[in-house]
Amino acid sequence: MRNRPRILICDDEPLMTASIKAVLDACKYQVQTTNSSRHALTLIHADHPDLVLLDVMMPEMTGFDVLDAVDRERCDAAFIIVTGEASVDSAIKAIRKGASDYLRKPFEPDELIIRVENVLQQLQMKRNNMCVLAEKRQLENQLRQSQKMEAIGTLAGGIAHDFNNVLSIILGNTELALVDMPHEHTARLNLERVLTASLRAREMIQQLLSFSRKEESGRKPLCLNSVIADSLNLMRASLPTNIAIDRDISQTECTTIADATQIHQVMLNLCTNAAHAMEPDGGVLTIRLEPVTLDRATAADIDGLMPGNYARLVVADTGHGIEKTIIDRIFDPYFTTKETGKGTGMGLSVVHGIIKASGGAIRAFSRPGRFTEFHLYLPVVDMVVDPKPPIFDQHQLPGGHERIMIVDDEEMLVDMTRQVLEQLGYTVSAFTDSVQAFKAFHACPQSYDLLITDMTMPGMTGTALAKAVKAQRENLPIILSTGYNEQISEETSQSLGIQALMMKPVGMQQLAETIRSVLRPLSTERRKNPRYMAPAGSFVISRAHPYVRCCLVDIGMTGLAYSHEMASTSGNPSDQLAIMTPDGEILISNIRCRTVSDISADSGIILPDAKQARRGVCFEGLTMLQMERINQFIQDHAAETMK
Repeated sequence: MRNRPRILICDDEPLMTASIKAVLDACKYQVQTTNSSRHALTLIHADHPDLVLLDVMMPEMTGFDVLDAVDRERCDAAFIIVTGEASVDSAIKAIRKGASDYLRKPFEPDELIIRVENVLQQLQMKRNNMCVLAEKRQLENQLRQSQKMEAIGTLAGGIAHDFNNVLSIILGNTELALVDMPHEHTARLNLERVLTASLRAREMIQQLLSFSRKEESGRKPLCLNSVIADSLNLMRASLPTNIAIDRDISQTECTTIADATQIHQVMLNLCTNAAHAMEPDGGVLTIRLEPVTLDRATAADIDGLMPGNYARLVVADTGHGIEKTIIDRIFDPYFTTKETGKGTGMGLSVVHGIIKASGGAIRAFSRPGRFTEFHLYLPVVDMVVDPKPPIFDQHQLPGGHERIMIVDDEEMLVDMTRQVLEQLGYTVSAFTDSVQAFKAFHACPQSYDLLITDMTMPGMTGTALAKAVKAQRENLPIILSTGYNEQISEETSQSLGIQALMMKPVGMQQLAETIRSVLRPLSTERRKNPRYMAPAGSFVISRAHPYVRCCLVDIGMTGLAYSHEMASTSGNPSDQLAIMTPDGEILISNIRCRTVSDISADSGIILPDAKQARRGVCFEGLTMLQMERINQFIQDHAAETMK
């Protein structure tokens, strides 16, 4: 309750009103008076007093009429009925209609003060109890919400393995079809779109699994212009033909730190909602992306953003609009106005969460029957964006002539993988039964140079097969492929002697490169992302060898290479690094990474320092601050791009 409770006095006798006000003013209450019962009803709903002293007998409306007319949903004020009647029936009637107390004229000032204090104390206790109940209901809702999300996570893990197997078959066969299809063929563009959508689906599954495990998403610098354009190209075919798309994407590059898959989710949800809003007659879907600069006042008005440079994405439709009464609730989880089967109410909640997690804000504007607009603001950064990887080129895939055993209980997946590996030049032995595969290996263990096995299989799991094979031939390289399994991680797989862990679905590019990295590290790294020559005097310090300073050779936004005299590593072990600038400053620390190559000094490959080995690492889970520091290091210290 307020420090000075507000009290409204309503009595048609001005002298009585004035005398009561004088007593309450002396007690430091905030007092308001009126001689009209109708005016009192207006003030009750407009000003929300804590206590109303209400005379019974008034010409326009009696005190009982006022009690009946009060909207209890909008007003929780307490009432004391004041009357000159001595009837007990009047007192009982007042209490039954919701009054807290009954005061009979004439009364002494002390009696008035005691009655007022008692009623205000009862009101405060009631409000405290309501707060406790509201908090209890909120906690219960949060518990139910967390249980729903936990159930979604469990469901995601349960279906991921089977779904990734299906997606692997779609992805692999699409790539095989592209290999045999001439570039000028009319169907090639359609297959490339299938491939792009499959890769997007793979990323979305990983997002879902990361959510179920409460992992951080993979945010990195990206160009919003190209991400938005890609989303529109993919969605055009799925939108009704009576919906026209008016795109206005700025030529000025808008770089932000976000997860590309999440931005695609945002576009998918907003455009799908827009399409539903324009049913059945269609309309115009407008997508606009533009850089804006927000001053302090404007930024504060947009969900408390900080002033600065932002990219503003506008998604607008000419649909039925959103009513004012519900527009403030559209971002609440599970809130939906759609009919059953059209939505769950999670779409806009997910959009809101993604934009907030990316440091931005979202606002909705609508005019029922005319339009709806969503304005999304994402902070713009001045950072290097990794170039977009092209659709794979089969002529650039690394191959070999080794003998490979593949094991998976999904027959179509095994057949597709066999075709891919044979095109890359390998000799392949394929099995859909892990027990039969081990029998074949046991009969002739020297006939194979590599084992690629699925994780979850009947009879003998992938890890059990790996243990049995390693017991017979310890130096055989093994790649473990899995759709989803919480029991296996890179650390666990390394402890079992497994050289690489691949998450399904696996494309030809990833499969080919993983095989070569396990069988024989490539003499020259195939880099999709630019690397920059490091200046002399810059060093890398490994957590595994904290007292050794290793010379930094080159660096990019996704990884680095350094020379060293330490023992070479096998597999792809994880590490944490720090980077020291030429002036001796530790610019970045605790960079999580994974070794992707470790070329020894006696390998025959020409290295910058003939006496030292060269280790290449790939960054993992960079924070925004680490990305900014790496970008700063490249701009301040690094030389030209390496060829």
